[in-house]
This record gives sequence, structure tokens and C-alpha cells, in this order.
Amino acid sequence: MANFNRRPPVREHRPLSEGLDAADLGYLPRYSNREDYVGLMEGHVAPLSAASGQGRTRVKTYMLETASNGRTIRSLPEAFPEGVSLEEVDDSLFRVRDAKAHQGEIVGLLEKLDDRHPVFYTIMQAKYSDRWIRNNVDKTPWLDRIWLSSPILSEIWDQVKTTHHPSRYVRLGFEYEAKFETSNGLFSSDNDEDEDEIAIEERRRSNAKFTEKIQNFDKTLSDLMKIHDPLNSLVQLQMPAQRKGGHLLNYDGKVTNRSDSFVEHRGVVRSVMKLYNRVTVKAEENLWFKTSPVGDSGFRLDGAPVYIKFNDQLSQETFDRFVKNGLQHRNSMLRIGGYIHRRGPTKIHMSAIDRHLWQPFSMEVTSSHIIMLLPEGTCGNTIHRLVTNIQRYITPKIQVWLGSESYEEAVHTAVMADL
Repeated sequence: MANFNRRPPVREHRPLSEGLDAADLGYLPRYSNREDYVGLMEGHVAPLSAASGQGRTRVKTYMLETASNGRTIRSLPEAFPEGVSLEEVDDSLFRVRDAKAHQGEIVGLLEKLDDRHPVFYTIMQAKYSDRWIRNNVDKTPWLDRIWLSSPILSEIWDQVKTTHHPSRYVRLGFEYEAKFETSNGLFSSDNDEDEDEIAIEERRRSNAKFTEKIQNFDKTLSDLMKIHDPLNSLVQLQMPAQRKGGHLLNYDGKVTNRSDSFVEHRGVVRSVMKLYNRVTVKAEENLWFKTSPVGDSGFRLDGAPVYIKFNDQLSQETFDRFVKNGLQHRNSMLRIGGYIHRRGPTKIHMSAIDRHLWQPFSMEVTSSHIIMLLPEGTCGNTIHRLVTNIQRYITPKIQVWLGSESYEEAVHTAVMADL
């Protein structure tokens, strides 16, 4: 008889390089100039890594965030944890070495696209590069990923529809897991045919990826979203490349180059980053609470709240688990902590700390909404991260307001500013 109460086994942690040849991890050679690295990424030079596949090197790009313009923080070389060092190639490009997990090998390149957003390029296999980002970005307060929320990806998708031939193929990915709902005590597997796969608690989950022609998606997607609300949580979009393949955008700022051109891939990354930066800066300018003098002895308070309304009200149990595991747990994906003040069964006030830059702010959280008050200096990235993870883990359908402007309007305005 099946044991439905068994707990998932604990995975043993192993070093990244255990049992692997150095070439299999996708380390880069020590070139002295940008042109040689671009040639490698373009495939003009044979890839160093066997893991990069036959022929062209598949580049993974991770778009990162430092801090709002004008805020003094650590320099890029000092922002990474001990063991990671940056070696200058030119004014804005660095080789990245990892002395701890990768024995001082070059794991990738870091390019400073602007004063706020560096990007990390690597040809390591995704399972190693994803882990490297978790260990060296998620655990330092000086860096964060950029978060391509569903409204941002949806706006990019709208632009794809108007700028590419309707017969081109795109890939859309949707993901939702009711992570804070109480489990029914049963366990299941994503793959019933694999007896060795780790079991997971049963709760509402949706994970779907579709590859289809633009014209077919355009006709059916809006209707499907009304029928199945997890499709409101868009987490992945593969934009068509100019010739073949595409550029796969993920909610967590990772972009995989599936085209035949690294130069084109870098251009796509720059354009997405520009859109993201405009939305973020606009939100900061409108939302930051700050005082300004009025007359000889008065002052004026400027700013506006962030308001996030849930489409479905949370139950008492779900609300309590969200507060405990989502807001108070040290390793929460929200990267938010602080002091909780209970105001009722399903209402709290929180003196919050964003673990990116340790910036304090205030939150009200209830079973139906979240209100945030962001003081001057708070990174607008906090908003994108919260919206992304609420749709992935709490409720896929929400309404978000940045003061008197909807979040979707703010994103759309940022896109139109470039047209």
C-alpha cells in the first residue's frame, strides 16, 4: 500500500564541480579584449565547453539590479560575496572569477550596461549558472535580480505581436502554485512514471508552456485567461529572433539566447532593461514619500502608496502561512523581513526591511490586499519582485496601483516612450 504521508527525502549538497571535468562546466578563457569574447559568444571561436553543445555556444544572461541612481553603495567588485572577483577587460566589461566553488576559473562576464544594471553572461549549463546566481546574488544585500512581472512580460508580448510576422512562433510559459495554502496531507509527483522522483505536497498548481504561432495565440489567449486564472501569471516569453530561434525571457531576469546571434541577443537584453528601468524610475519618482519645505516653518509631504488587491480573499490559514513563511522566514523568495504588528485575525502592519539594500518601509497586509509606503531611497525593484511572486504563489489575478495609476498603465507608458 502506498504511503501517502511520506516526506520528501533530503537532497545531499555537493560541490558544483564534483565528478566533472573543467571543460564540462563551461568556463571561459582569459581573453584580454571584448572583441575576442564577442567572437566566442557569436560562435566564431570554438567554445571551450563541451557542455555548451555542438557548434554555437548557448549564452545565458542574468539581468541584475544594484540601486537607484544617486544612492551610494558598494562598487561592483565589492558587491559580490567573498571568493568572487572581477577583473577589468575594459571600462564596462569584467571577467568573473570564483575562487570557492570553481577554483578560480572564469565563470562568466559581467557587463555594466548602465549605472544601475549590470548583466552576467555565461556559457555554463543552466543548472550550474542558476545555482551560481542563487549563491552569489540572492544572498548579498547589494545585488538583486530584475523581476519581469507578468504585466511587464505581457506588455513585451503585445509589442511582439505588432512587430513580428503573425506566422512566427513564440513560446509562452505560465506558472502558479498556491504555496501558502494548507496541504491536504497527501503527496504526489509531477511524473507518475518516475518512481524515484521526489514527492511534493498536493495543492493547487499550474505549470504550462505553449509554443504556437503569434496569430493563434492572439485569438485564444485572452479567452483562456478568463477560464483558467493561473494563465494570468505569465512567467516566460520567447521573443522571435530576426532570422531563426529566439530570446527566452524569464520572470527572474534570466534570458537564454536561442538565436544565432549574440550581438542581437545583447540588443534584446538592452531594450528589455531600458523598459524595466523606465518603469522602475517612474514608480520611484511618483511613490517615494519625502518632505519638502514650504515657507519659513512648514513642510509638504509628497508620495503615494502601492496598492495590491487580491482577486480572491485569502483564508485564515493561508493568510497565517503567508505571514509566517512569506514575510518572516529568512529565506523567503520575497526578500522581505521585519517586525509584525497584529491588527486582527487577517490584518497586520509591518515595519518591513527589504533585504536588498536593507531599506526600511511600511506595509499593511490583509486577506484581500497589500499596501506599501516607500520612503525616499527605496529601490523600485521591490514592487516588481512582490508583484511577480504574489502572482506565482498567492493569487494569479491581482490589481496593482502605483498611486492613482495602474501598474499596467505605467508599464505601457514606459514602452510607448521609446516609440
